Amino acid sequence: MRSLSRHRRRAQLLAMQLGIVLGLMSAVSVVILVFEDHRTQEVAFERVHTVALQMAANGSVRESLDGPRATEVIAPIAELATSVSGVQYVTVADLAGIRVAHPEPELIGEPVSSDHDAVREGQSFRGTEMGPQGVTLRAKEPVRFNGKIVGTVSVGILQSEIRGELLEIVAEVAPWILGAAAAGTVASAVVARVVRRRIYGVEPEAVAGLLQSQQALLFSVHDGVVGVDSAGRLTLVNDEARRLLGLTGEVVGKLASEVLDPTVSAQLGSEDPWAEETQYVLSGERILVATRREALANGKSLGRTLTLQDRTELEETLRELQGQRSLADALSSQAHEFANRLHVLSGYLSFGEPGEAAEYLQRISGAALGADAGILKDPALSGLVGANAAGAREAGVRLLVDPESRIEPGWRADEDVLTVVGNLLGNAIEAAGDGGTVRLLVKAGPGRLGIWVEDSGPGIDPGEVDQIFRRGVSSKADTGRGIGLALVDRVIRRRAGSVSVDTGELGGALFAVEWNGVAPGTAPGSQTEEPA
Repeated sequence: MRSLSRHRRRAQLLAMQLGIVLGLMSAVSVVILVFEDHRTQEVAFERVHTVALQMAANGSVRESLDGPRATEVIAPIAELATSVSGVQYVTVADLAGIRVAHPEPELIGEPVSSDHDAVREGQSFRGTEMGPQGVTLRAKEPVRFNGKIVGTVSVGILQSEIRGELLEIVAEVAPWILGAAAAGTVASAVVARVVRRRIYGVEPEAVAGLLQSQQALLFSVHDGVVGVDSAGRLTLVNDEARRLLGLTGEVVGKLASEVLDPTVSAQLGSEDPWAEETQYVLSGERILVATRREALANGKSLGRTLTLQDRTELEETLRELQGQRSLADALSSQAHEFANRLHVLSGYLSFGEPGEAAEYLQRISGAALGADAGILKDPALSGLVGANAAGAREAGVRLLVDPESRIEPGWRADEDVLTVVGNLLGNAIEAAGDGGTVRLLVKAGPGRLGIWVEDSGPGIDPGEVDQIFRRGVSSKADTGRGIGLALVDRVIRRRAGSVSVDTGELGGALFAVEWNGVAPGTAPGSQTEEPA
């Protein structure tokens, strides 16, 4: 039943197309016929009027019209004019209205059948009149000789002949009109089939429902969805994608590279295999998880889609959780270490060696001395550095806080400061590796900030400095890396600050960050190990 209904709808659609084509062709044909009828009549009037003027101006006609040999001279001339011009008749009459020339010889000498009074008074006539053979298109002209009117000329064509010519034209044009109608119908059917194939056999009445369902689905999901065609132009952007990507105004139809963040458009347009993997991308300062898929239909690629999920808050929470976990692991290790030290002290005391115990206590106390994280005098920043210090110890890295660090009263670290310090320390710890050293110097106060982070790692090639702040550039093989420095760069740009990369005293990379008018500072000098 569904197949029958579908065929019936297609037949109805084809019938409508055929009706439209035939209706338009018929309307155009009628208009053409009306104009052609008017044109042929104008041409006929011009012909008879020209013949009448020529006959009236003929010297032989003018000289002999009022003489005794009028019929003998004028009749052959009128007969010749009739045959040559293709008119129905040429009649010449004298001033009394008696015919001296007529296509029917028996009517010569008879009075004219129509009114010639106005013509004998010098007026021209052009119009239709009823004659012996039917309605004719006529032109009448006075004949003058020596300044006087001596007779009249009447030339006519049967209207039926004009209509006959029009019917001949119609007969010649009709096959072309019918052929055009047939071709239009076939072309319309072919186009309908192509369109139906393009929309994968969906019936016209179902298109609206599908579009409504698509809009309801795409604009109700929590993930951002972006679609591009094979030319890289945006075909779909739902509300969540607009929010995550910071898009405003009408962007559908524009090139993705013109309106999207470079990291997002790069993943959409990349032909590399890694682009099909789930990636971390940056949009502004948002960290997004992006998954790209090819849009396929019948095995043919129609474009690409990108689903986006916001991971900014989740990443911040995960970093904080990782820091707390590292701190907990470090405290667990320290508790075990302190227990061992207490056993050593107990052994010295049990053997009556208080001096040795005191000396041992002095040694382990001295090893623990160092710069207090309280130098930073900011709870959030101190907590962040402490968490990174715990993680550094687990990785076999010494994290040092330079005693020259200064935090002026009233200054508090905001999210931008924590983002920059956290990412720079994390990268430095990874670069330093087991047995390496990382040093941090912070100078901050109201309206100014300077951050220096250096490590003892392999450093950064001066030729690669411009590239390391691009998303995806990392010394690690993991394709999910390369986010941290790109995010740092965007925060610094937003704060109208600057960042420089050099070689530090520890032999590795030295990152110097400043904003809000802070004068360039001096690289860290002395250092103290962060206490356990």
